[in-house]
Amino acid sequence: MLREVSPDRLWISESPLRFYGIEMGMRMSVCRLSDGDLWVHSPLELDRGLRRTLDSLGQVRYVVSPNKLHHLFMGYYAAAYPDARIYASPGLPKKRPDLPFHATLGDRPEPEWERCLDQTMFRGNAFMEEVVFLHRQSRTLILADLLESAHPDSSPLMRLFRRLFGIYEKPGPPLDMKLLFRDRAAARASLERVLSWDFDRIILAHGHLVETDGKKVLRKAYSFLR
Repeated sequence: MLREVSPDRLWISESPLRFYGIEMGMRMSVCRLSDGDLWVHSPLELDRGLRRTLDSLGQVRYVVSPNKLHHLFMGYYAAAYPDARIYASPGLPKKRPDLPFHATLGDRPEPEWERCLDQTMFRGNAFMEEVVFLHRQSRTLILADLLESAHPDSSPLMRLFRRLFGIYEKPGPPLDMKLLFRDRAAARASLERVLSWDFDRIILAHGHLVETDGKKVLRKAYSFLR
């Protein structure tokens, strides 16, 4: 159910997910913080197997939605872990008033996870802003939709659309997101802050992991901002 990315500290889990009828898959990340508690990014559906695995690693204390699209299963975690704190991305509380959010994420990490994770807002997009995270120990950047890709093992429709959008086996922003970066100055400032971090690997929500040269991949993907 979970694959270890950094020994005893960072895991990922993957699941099928259809978006407008296209199978694109989804990936969540789980970080064990310095106190042993678990931080969950972009949560997947919480079935029995996944819950058993999570519970074997530690106590789920923090569940975060990095943007307005990655919220589908947060209610399951709020119900299963009543002591956990549920965090929204900007704009999500208005979209999901049914969810018991404790706070909205911003440019600074919460005190509970600042020793392990850094974070910032990636601004400039007219549709949504995404909160970006860095797992310092493993030099891993954790994204949701700022980079996506498709590969030979992706669904046929996914491969077709990603070829049309220019991100087949080449991680980048989807065309619709790319076109909605209206405030280029704000987006460039966000990009430069992320590029100032020390990372090599990138975890994407949709597509293969970028295992190395992540900074080079991100810089090239967003060269249109320059």
